Amino acid sequence: MDNISYLLLVRSSPYGSARARAAIDIALTAAAFEQAVTVVFLDEGVLQLFDGQETDIAELKNISQMIPALPLYEVKALCVHLPSAEKFGLDVAGLAEITPLDDAGLTRLTREHDQVLVF
Repeated sequence: MDNISYLLLVRSSPYGSARARAAIDIALTAAAFEQAVTVVFLDEGVLQLFDGQETDIAELKNISQMIPALPLYEVKALCVHLPSAEKFGLDVAGLAEITPLDDAGLTRLTREHDQVLVF
C-alpha cells in the first residue's frame, strides 16, 4: 500500500456537530493503516484542547480525552494554530506533545501533505 500523507484541519468546535469527532476517527483510522497523519487544531477546533470539559450532563463523549491517545496510534504530529489559540485564550505552554504553529507553518504543512481534509 502506498503511503499517503494526510493533513487534518480541525476547525469545528468539539460539540454541536459530528465534525470534530469524525476528524479524530479518521486520524486514528489512517494511522492504523500506516499513513502519515498530521492534525492541526485551528479556529473553534482549539476548544478541544481545553482541560476540564464537562460532557456528562449533555451525555456526550468527551473528545478532549481522545486527543492524548493520538500519538500512541502513530499520528505523526499534533499542532495548534497560534493565532486561533490566542483568540480563544488557550495557553499553549501547557499542551504536551502539541506543536504551536503560526500562519507560515500552516501554509507549509498544506503544501507538504498529499491530502488536506477540513473538519
